[in-house]
Formats: sequence, C-alpha cells, structure tokens
Amino acid sequence: MQVNALMMDSSDNVVTGIKEIRAGEDIIYRDGEELHQIKAQQDIPFCHKAAIRDIAKGEMVIKYGETLGEVSEDIRTGCHVADHNLFSVPRDYDSELADDTFEMCAKQSESRVGKKHFTFMGYRRAEGRPGIRNHVLILPTCACGSESCRIVASQVRGAVNIVFNTGCSDVAANTAMSQKVLTGFACNPNVYGVVIIGLGCETVPHNKLREKIQAMTSKPVVSFGIQEEGGTLKTIEKAVRAARDMAMEAGRQQKEEFDASEFFLGIECGGSDATSGIASNPAVGELSDILVDMGATAMMSESIEWIGGEHVLAKRAANKEVHDQIIEVCRAYEDHLKAAGQDCRAGQPTPGNKAGGLSTLDEKSLGCIRKGGTRPIQEVLEQAQKPTKRGALVMDTAGYDISSVTSMVAAGCQAVIFTTGRGTPTGNAIVPVLKVTANERTYKNMEDNMDVDLSPIVRGEKTYQEMGEELADVIDEIANGRLTKAEAYGFSDIAVDHVCRFV
Repeated sequence: MQVNALMMDSSDNVVTGIKEIRAGEDIIYRDGEELHQIKAQQDIPFCHKAAIRDIAKGEMVIKYGETLGEVSEDIRTGCHVADHNLFSVPRDYDSELADDTFEMCAKQSESRVGKKHFTFMGYRRAEGRPGIRNHVLILPTCACGSESCRIVASQVRGAVNIVFNTGCSDVAANTAMSQKVLTGFACNPNVYGVVIIGLGCETVPHNKLREKIQAMTSKPVVSFGIQEEGGTLKTIEKAVRAARDMAMEAGRQQKEEFDASEFFLGIECGGSDATSGIASNPAVGELSDILVDMGATAMMSESIEWIGGEHVLAKRAANKEVHDQIIEVCRAYEDHLKAAGQDCRAGQPTPGNKAGGLSTLDEKSLGCIRKGGTRPIQEVLEQAQKPTKRGALVMDTAGYDISSVTSMVAAGCQAVIFTTGRGTPTGNAIVPVLKVTANERTYKNMEDNMDVDLSPIVRGEKTYQEMGEELADVIDEIANGRLTKAEAYGFSDIAVDHVCRFV
C-alpha cells in the first residue's frame, strides 16, 4: 500500500494528506515503520489534515508533537480538521519568560565541513563580506526619484535600481527606518557603487543620504537632485554618465576565492501551504545547518510567524538573553496589535494559507520555524540591522515576505532562499532570490518562477536531509554566479515596514 498522508510525530492526532482523499477512501500513513489505515469520513483536500482518532470539543490538535489550537466541535476519526473547526489559543508569555530553565540547543550533530564545504568566487570589499554580484545601484531618496532611477539603470549594463514608494511627508520614526533600509542597500556587499537620485524637497535630500552612506563605506557614491539639475532629462543624463563610469570600473574588478564562512544567507517563506512545513522548510533548515557548520551565517525573519512556535524557537537560544528576547519579541508584537484593537491570530494564517491546509497561526509558525534549522541562535536583530555575530540568527520583521526580504538585504545578506507552497514570482534587484517549493503542482504550474522542486520529499523518494544537501550545491552555484529565475527576469520587489518593532 502507498501512503497518501504523512504523520509528523508519533504523538500527533492528525495526519496531512499528500493527495486528495475522498470520503470512503482509506487514509494510509506510517507511524515510524508501522503502516496504518483508517476510513476517510469526509473529503480531505490536498495538504489538509484528517483526524486519526476521535477529538473531543475543547481538546487540542497535535501536529509536529506540538499543539496547533483547540477544536470547536467533536471531530470523529477520519474527518476533516481545518480552520472551520480548529482555532488558535494565545500562549502564556509570562510563564514562558519567567522560566529560566531554557534548553540550549543540543543538536550539535557531526560537522559536515568535510562533506559539503565550498568556496566561492566573489568581489572583495574594503568593509565586511565579499559580494557575489557587482552591481551599480541606482538609488532613489524618495518616490519622486524612482522613475528616473529606473530609466538610468536601463541605460547602463551592470546597473540595477529599486522603486522606493516613500521618503517624504512622514513621521520621524518612519523616516529613520527608510534611511536605515536605503543605507543598508548601499552597503550590501553585492553593490560596487551607488548613484543617488533625489527630488530636492524630500525629508532627507540626496546630499544628506550620500553623506550617511559615505560615513559607512568607502564605495564610490555620487548623488543628484532633480530640482537642482533643472529637471528629469538633465538629471538622467548626468546620472547615466556617472553610472557608466562606475560600471566600467566595476568591470575591471577581478573575482577572488572566498571561504564559505564569508557567506550570509537570508531565509524567507511566503505563500505557504502544508508542504512548506512538512518538506521545503525542513530541507532549508538542513541547508541552514550545513552552512552554519561551515562557519557561514543563516538568518530567518518574520517574527509574527514565530508566534505559536516561539517556545520551540527559544529553546535553540545560545544563551538566556537570546531566549528571553525571542519570547519578548512575540509578546510585544501581540501587545502592540492588541493596543490597536487587532488580533494577529485573526489576520494569520492568510486566506491562501488556509486554502493550502494551514488552519492556525500555531500550525503555520511551527512549520515556518523549521526553515531556520537546529543550530544555536546567536543573535536577535531588529529590522535591517547588520549582524554582529555569525552562525544562526533571527531578525524581528513583519510577516509580509517582501518587507522581510527587504530588511534582510539591508542587513547585508548576499542571497535569499525563499520557500513557498502556493507560489510567488518575487525577486530582489540587489541579491539573488532562490525560490523553492515542495508542492509538485505549484512547481509545474509556476515553473517559470520556481527554481527548485522539493516534492520528492513529499512523495517519499528523498529525505529532507538529502534535499538539504542538494540545496547546498545550488547555493554553491549561485554564489559562483548562476542566476536565479527572478534575477534573470530582472525582478525587484521592495517594501519597507513602518510598524514599530520591539526587541
């Protein structure tokens, strides 16, 4: 008999269908080596959950060996478990934060350095890590400069631009965040030099932004103001000449060989479904562990998607300070939303997540955090903050995937791996974004956008550990120049989150 559902932990009371299962058909799953089958009492959609024993009203649903939430009605064996009968229950943050018996991550498996160590050919920078790309960045100070930046970048080979939709008429905290992101973009190791274009009446004018960047890096930086130069055409002409000269100099720079320990990977997920938590995120978590074991850095973000799994994530803390920061980030975020009359458990999971079989924020989070691996978390960072440590890191960002990628790029990552179950075309102008899915249907339907098919994990053909090692090979290729699909299309998605963060 061939399995059509997966059990994630022997203590679970639900399984996840990896095929559509009709009422009356057998649900077949393994618990360890033992094969089980029960009769489906209702249709179980692809990626959705089925009860493998009776679950009484008020009882908790268990998946991954952790609670997903409470059921609102009696659910019989073989029946559908989803957002219509399963609801998230808030955690007791006070008791978790007060518990000083945090569990330092013990999963220090044998070093993989001998198995999967790689080097990459990159561009040396005077400050920090090397670049795996050598872009000339055309950077707007505000929305009014974005179109001129786009035109300049289109005229110069090797130049990239971003579209920035703010930068004016804002409160001080939002202006500070915008400046943090823009300067972070300029300092990203994949950037050789920067041409700034402003309007002239924005909150932080081009010359001030230029001075901020020059105080942080020795890269070539020039700037122009549209009002000062006499309009768009005159500004574009000067900016094109400046960008051309930078691109010519960038073209002379020779690549050098660097150790994998100089690599910094951002880890993101978006448009998730149940295959994300049971397959693609564990594979990326394995990749994260492989990189960390080499001395590299791997950073996971989206703090709203820790909520419900924060007690698990906090056990990976390298010390009590990091443990307490993880718990406090989640509590502060929930409190922040409550003060505004909002409930994060009402907005998460998204409708697309629910259609993909994710019923509660807890279920989404327990699957999401698996992409961060198992190694000790060394540091908790604010949005767009440059790390001070290496290894496994987490960043406190919003749950919107594009803004999370934006923050990680501003923090200096050289590449991003992006897991998705539902599919996404997203990319970033400054760093390659590698999109992976374990949903076979998504890969086939969106093959134009998906880079790696991880569905062999779901079909039982390969383990997530094996696919994690294959991802390490792909990352090696990307670090050495291979383009991702979004990169080949020239896609660039930017979003700056202006919600206050608490660490």
